[in-house]
Amino acid sequence: MSKPVRHNFMIGLIDFFLLNVALFSVQLIKRGSLELSNIYMALFVVFYLAWLAVALFMRKFRKIIGKTFFDSLVLIIKSNMAIVFIVSFSIVLWAQLTAVSRMQTFGACGAFFLLELVGFLFFYIVSGNKFFDKQRSGIKDKTASITTYHPLVFIDAVLLIAIFIGINYIKRGSFSLPPRYDQMILILYGLLFATSFIVKKYDKNNFNSTYTTAIGPCIKATIIMGAALSVIVFALRLFYYSRLHLYSTIVILFGFEIMVYYVYYAYRKRGKLDEDIETADEVRAVLDIADQDRHLPEEKSILPVKEAVEIKLKYALEFFSETLFDFIKKNIDLSKIDRNHTAIMSTDEIEDIQNLDENRHCLFINLHKTNDVRWFNRYFLHVYSKMKPKGYFIGKAHTIGTRKKYYLDKYPKYIAKLIYCANFIWTRVCPKLPYIKKIYFTITRGRNRMVSKAEIFGRLYFSGFKVVDELEIENRLFFIAQKVKKPSLNKNPSYGPIVRLKRTGFNGKMITVYKFRTMYPYSEFLQEYIYEQNYLKKGGKFRDDFRITGWGKYMRATWFDELPGLYNWLKGDLKLFGVRPLSKQYLALYTKELQELRKKVVPGLVPPFYADLPDTLPEIIESELRYIKSYLKAPLKTQARYTWKSYKNIIVNGARSH
Repeated sequence: MSKPVRHNFMIGLIDFFLLNVALFSVQLIKRGSLELSNIYMALFVVFYLAWLAVALFMRKFRKIIGKTFFDSLVLIIKSNMAIVFIVSFSIVLWAQLTAVSRMQTFGACGAFFLLELVGFLFFYIVSGNKFFDKQRSGIKDKTASITTYHPLVFIDAVLLIAIFIGINYIKRGSFSLPPRYDQMILILYGLLFATSFIVKKYDKNNFNSTYTTAIGPCIKATIIMGAALSVIVFALRLFYYSRLHLYSTIVILFGFEIMVYYVYYAYRKRGKLDEDIETADEVRAVLDIADQDRHLPEEKSILPVKEAVEIKLKYALEFFSETLFDFIKKNIDLSKIDRNHTAIMSTDEIEDIQNLDENRHCLFINLHKTNDVRWFNRYFLHVYSKMKPKGYFIGKAHTIGTRKKYYLDKYPKYIAKLIYCANFIWTRVCPKLPYIKKIYFTITRGRNRMVSKAEIFGRLYFSGFKVVDELEIENRLFFIAQKVKKPSLNKNPSYGPIVRLKRTGFNGKMITVYKFRTMYPYSEFLQEYIYEQNYLKKGGKFRDDFRITGWGKYMRATWFDELPGLYNWLKGDLKLFGVRPLSKQYLALYTKELQELRKKVVPGLVPPFYADLPDTLPEIIESELRYIKSYLKAPLKTQARYTWKSYKNIIVNGARSH
């Protein structure tokens, strides 16, 4: 046995001897006899086990060797407090021990501390060890600043009362607390905040490194809180309280704290990333675009194709999906694309795309679904920067429509609808709600959120792409987009419930029209695509317009979406009755004559359509021509006649917008 081990063993024996002296001395003073009853024999066993557990866990005797007396004094105080906590906790939980004398129990703890203090003082005098380190400065020059994160304090307070009352309901079937339980709530609050501030549980600095560092003070506070509660219950004889109720509250509170602290830690680490790219300045900053011309310059030279990508691409996609390869081949002439100008990836990390060469690729394929990318526009714009003009981008998405089909195929009808609704709220609604979206993106990092086809395509058009074709394969939407223009530099898409639409007003001046959102975000960029795919239906609207939400159809039918337009009426941009303000794309479908006449009148909220109810675009053009010409000749008479006709068709005949 080595010398340090022998010293540790000897000190341990001496300490055990001092414990026995303390126990039996207090027993003799209190009882007048050294004879132990069964209950006090059990108490002595608890003391011995507590002493052994503390000595082993804190490595008490090993740490004392070579330390100054004042360093060891701190260790002695902590070890004795731990013994008091463990003994009190055992007495409170062990019903047979609740009758032991508090004076004898705490007296034995106090006597043992004094004996240890005197014994170790004598040991240090005899051994010649230092009482304190003269080289150590007594005052720290710099104290780390503590920054309390107050929302955590508030969350702890709310959780404690909610858990305490919740356990009472589970245990007794009522939210009404038994007598004196309201006093225990105050005791628990006192212990919670006292222990929390002692161990610096709410300090923001805890969240700067690892999650273990963040949760460490929380664990310490929970242990101390439970131990201190045991001392209070035993010392004040509060055994009429349900121990299950009290300690379950502390344990469950700790469980919730682990989740809350993880969310806050994750938010501190990854919740403050850059925002998505949505404005002209942000686009310029990423792509270094200065001019306003959105048309791309023509390629000065076409590189020769050394090895066409077709064969290699077929082999690459053979085990993924033959249908996908056929879909690509149908829309792209693969014989004109070199394999060295092709990139195939499966990633949701934008950094992986950033590592590719700039302006090199004629074909870029990402087999990972777009839903998992944190920033859609940033992702599309980085893909854009890696591609040559007229290059093709093949991507994949799990849209609202495909996800609903997926659940209906996998589960019974009603279970599928229930799962879909829950998933819709979490992955579609939560990412849009203030404050909640921070928690959502912190936990999920934006992965697998629900997104509409209209939003994906609209963002592609915003980023300078044109959608060539689309195809659903195994409940996943694959799209082919082509780099055709520079990204939008003059639009700031809206994402909230109120949309701001640029429309042509009086004298051809562009005005901002306000409406409640009835379409998916970024739908305003898809007018060209919708027209090319679907043309116009009866009434001059696009047919099969997938941009309109289910709720949007109801809002349009009830005119509720037009309410914000009253603000335009108050500003004078619109009048109550007049030609509808149109976008540049839609206005381009009209004749030159009508385009010029439209500049002479102020647009309105209710258009002439509801007076004449035309079916086709030519009929709409003819209807507006009649109205404007009549209005320019007799404004008041025309307004009165058209307003009455529109009122009759809307109220009596039920004419509605689609």
